[in-house]
Amino acid sequence: MDFVSIRQLVSGEGVERKVSGFGCGVSDPGGWPSDWRLGPQEAVAWEKLKLEEEKKEKLERLKSSRLNLQNLADLKNLVQRRREKRLRRRVPPREPEPVVKLQSQVQLEPVDLEMFLKAAAENQEALIDKYLTDGGDPNAHDKLHRTALHWACLKGHSQLVNKLLAAGATVDARDLLDRTPMFWACRGGHLDILKQLLNQGAKVNAQDKIWSTPLHVAVRTGHCDCLEHLIECGAHVDAQDKEGDTALHEAVRHGRYRAMKLLLLYGAQLGVQNTASMTPVQLARDWQRGIQEALQAHVGHPRTRC
Repeated sequence: MDFVSIRQLVSGEGVERKVSGFGCGVSDPGGWPSDWRLGPQEAVAWEKLKLEEEKKEKLERLKSSRLNLQNLADLKNLVQRRREKRLRRRVPPREPEPVVKLQSQVQLEPVDLEMFLKAAAENQEALIDKYLTDGGDPNAHDKLHRTALHWACLKGHSQLVNKLLAAGATVDARDLLDRTPMFWACRGGHLDILKQLLNQGAKVNAQDKIWSTPLHVAVRTGHCDCLEHLIECGAHVDAQDKEGDTALHEAVRHGRYRAMKLLLLYGAQLGVQNTASMTPVQLARDWQRGIQEALQAHVGHPRTRC
């Protein structure tokens, strides 16, 4: 009996020469049966053969795709081709979008009086410039006669103060209490602005409706640098308000120890009486007496530890 190898069975080689029988050379009259199928072993062998052939084909393709770098020129050509390939793949840089300058609100809308005064308090120079460029009055004021210069002096906007003064703002404009911008500068403690106003001719001894001077305001708010500069610029040290109080009275009443020392250093009088016939010394004694009485009233109180 002739046996067919698995390779021949799978590949079909020698099938034409293959005859079945008992080795007598008698050909099979019917050939291979029509319903013949591969067995399990033949199927596994067939799959292995297919995988080997696929591997061979891949290996041949890989060998054929490789470049033969036989000399330096071949290497240069390879580098050049790869460089050109990268350039083709590279995305061109995106052009920057044109910057559109939006017009600010200052350029689009007119500035009214309320916005003008608010801009002076908030140091918005663009709004101030717009208002003045459109012909606005730098001395315009609200119901309490507060001008933009008042607000700029209170908030300490020195550059804005210069701009308003250059535009024609009145340096001694008075609000409803007759207080000039210098009062507001002393209230805010802005020495630089105080100097600007004095250089522009502001009155150092101006009085408001209760006859207070900028010196009184500087003492009440405790701004000793403004106090000293006012005295050096000619402020009356013993000027009295409607209650007869001098700056020294105010220093005692508000407990401004440093201001008190400065006033005494510059010659403030201790014997000046106010409308209640109280001198600064008597006021200090009365103030101390009040503290002493308040403390003695609590002696023996269950909540005190005396």
